[in-house]
Amino acid sequence: MIQIMNEDCIVGIPKLEEYSIDLVVTSPPYNVDLGHNKYNNNPYDLYNDNRDHQKFILWLRSIFEKLYPKISIGGKVCINIGDGKNGAVPTSSDIIQFMKELKYIPLTHIIWNKSQIGNRTAWGSFGSASCPSFPTPFEHILVFYKENKKIQRMVGKTDLTKEEFIEWSLALWNFAPETRQKEFGHNAMFPEELPRRCIKMFTFTDSMICDPFSGAGTVATVCKKLRRNFIGFEISADYCKMSEERLKFVRREEIYEKTIGINEVIDEKYKEKKKQFTIEDY
Repeated sequence: MIQIMNEDCIVGIPKLEEYSIDLVVTSPPYNVDLGHNKYNNNPYDLYNDNRDHQKFILWLRSIFEKLYPKISIGGKVCINIGDGKNGAVPTSSDIIQFMKELKYIPLTHIIWNKSQIGNRTAWGSFGSASCPSFPTPFEHILVFYKENKKIQRMVGKTDLTKEEFIEWSLALWNFAPETRQKEFGHNAMFPEELPRRCIKMFTFTDSMICDPFSGAGTVATVCKKLRRNFIGFEISADYCKMSEERLKFVRREEIYEKTIGINEVIDEKYKEKKKQFTIEDY
């Protein structure tokens, strides 16, 4: 069951039930002044992507502060972020700092090697002590948990294979960035592989996943494929409509049949809480 709310996450998150979210997977704005979206004709004017850095960090902090009581015990948060100005603005470090202040506990810090660089210019003079530009072909995936590393409510089956676990438990992930920005009209998308790994590593089927910055609906799409529930927030009505169209063509993947003993649904009250969400089943 999938639901994407066309509203600001600051408004929508307080409406969620406490302890209802098993995993947050998101890529918040990078505050790098995206300005006009080059893949459609509408200016990205619903959000200021060029704030004072400290004001941006305080705004982002307020969102994760609102999310904290909504996350289940043992629930995880995966934040994909890049540092601004070729690494000169330490956004990832600032996020780690305020997350710890909010009582989130760091679990791991994954480096996403995007494996490729597009057009680049080496500013300065080769062979001299110049001041060249250093493009960063990687981003961060910061992973935190709430109170306990172990998930307290196991609601379905694992679909994580042994081979996936061995590969993905190394905190260096190598896969290419999204190449379909033009198709979806969004110039800041991450590829499906990123949320797919996070979702399979940290949740079971039927878990509830949240993305407070739903964008083009990538996390929602992966959740449908992997038989997870999803609730997301997106301020752009255009992106919400586009996400709905995208979801219509999604097919579910085959479930890895091996279960982990007590991974069967063991908490009937939790099942009832899940049903309280008014979620549209695509």
